[in-house]
Formats: sequence, structure tokens, C-alpha cells
Amino acid sequence: MRHGARVCGRPGIRAPERDDPLLIDTGATYTIVPPQLVREVGATVSPRRFRVALAGGTERSLQACTMGVELCGGTAPMTALLSKGGEPRLGMETFEALGLRVNPERRTLEPTRGQAVLLVGIRLPAPRSSTRRSPRRGRRAGSST
Repeated sequence: MRHGARVCGRPGIRAPERDDPLLIDTGATYTIVPPQLVREVGATVSPRRFRVALAGGTERSLQACTMGVELCGGTAPMTALLSKGGEPRLGMETFEALGLRVNPERRTLEPTRGQAVLLVGIRLPAPRSSTRRSPRRGRRAGSST
């Protein structure tokens, strides 16, 4: 499944952006992008490499960067791993940051935070204090009388 997404290197700073149809990879934790895309949008790459396990069971040492992503009307920062070759893939961590989930039956993206958004600003009434007395009031713990 592919979905149009806009990625940028430095959110809030006038920098190049790029619209791409990105592959949605429900088996990936992190988003994977080619180094060329990272250079084009001006994202800052970490000098450190991280060992990651790939789907085939192999391990690789990859650099990471932080980018901004816009998808389905929402924006969020995302961690992306740099990998040469292949096409950009959106991992599940990016969807969690955006408050989205994949519906595999409909092959669509759906919001996951709809109810949480509705609760913002609602004040629950303060709990009432109980005026009833407990029948065990005044007894010590462990006493039989």
C-alpha cells in the first residue's frame, strides 16, 4: 500500500520539502529513507550508526536522522533510518506519532486518537465525599473484637 506523504528536514525552518508516494510497511518499526532524500530535504544525520534487524533476519548498521512528515492532514517528527537502494518506507513508529493506524481489510489509514481528542477540555465533577460511616470504624487491623 502506498500513500502520499510530505517530508521535510527541519520543521519550522524554510527548507526544501518533498512530496512522495511512500510505501507503508506494517512490518517495520522505523521509517527507512535513501540518503539522497535526506540530503535533498536538509535533514541532519546522526554520526552514530545503529544496529538494526531487518525482516530477512539480517542485521545492518545504519545511520539515523529526524525528519518531519505530513500525512493525512497531520504532522509529526519521525526517526528515519538511512538505507541505500530501495524506496522510502513508512514504519509503524511514524504512524503512532501521527495518531494513525493501518486498516488491513480496507487498505486505508485511520485515526487512533479520535476519542482522546474529544476528551480534551472536559472537566469531570469532583467526587462527592461520603457521609456514611463505615461499620468497622475504630477497629484496629487484625483485632477480632
